[in-house]
Amino acid sequence: MRVEGFDDGFFPVDFKGKKGTTVIAGVELDGNVVTRIGYGTVMVDARDSERVVAVLSKLMRGELVFLDGVTYSGFDVVDPENVHSETGKPVIVVQHYPLNLDRIREALVKHFPDWAERFRVINKVASSMTYVETPWKPVLIYPVGLSLDKAVELYKKNCIYSPIPEALRIADMVASNISRVRLLNKDSFL
Repeated sequence: MRVEGFDDGFFPVDFKGKKGTTVIAGVELDGNVVTRIGYGTVMVDARDSERVVAVLSKLMRGELVFLDGVTYSGFDVVDPENVHSETGKPVIVVQHYPLNLDRIREALVKHFPDWAERFRVINKVASSMTYVETPWKPVLIYPVGLSLDKAVELYKKNCIYSPIPEALRIADMVASNISRVRLLNKDSFL
């Protein structure tokens, strides 16, 4: 089964508040073979990440999307329900630790006029996640467009070297490296 993983790249703290950009990288795997890589630029803390994930996913041929949580490029949010409805692909959100929703809400209220919408997505997913045991450590997942049993099966099948599904692990490396190269080349504002 072809799967896709999406993660965001590195950015300096002074890019927060829409003062710089980073990238969202998508990786498609067929088994253990990388078949496609793509990326798009997003403004940090803006509302671009969900659109970029959906556009990249439509260019790929994966049958399942893995998201690394729902917060991308600072405090932007990617709603897995919207990604599923936009692409027609099932989505599994992977979270490695429980979120402190009170602290997140407090930060969102302090910095974003649209804090309620951002928090709605984060709270909806974080409040409905299920623990899954792995050989490395327990993780949390939230499936959209497939049953929990199928999501657990596919999640475990895609974890090869760590509790991170391989497509997400590679997407993280790609996004981090592209964003660092962009920063070194002073290509941080587009």
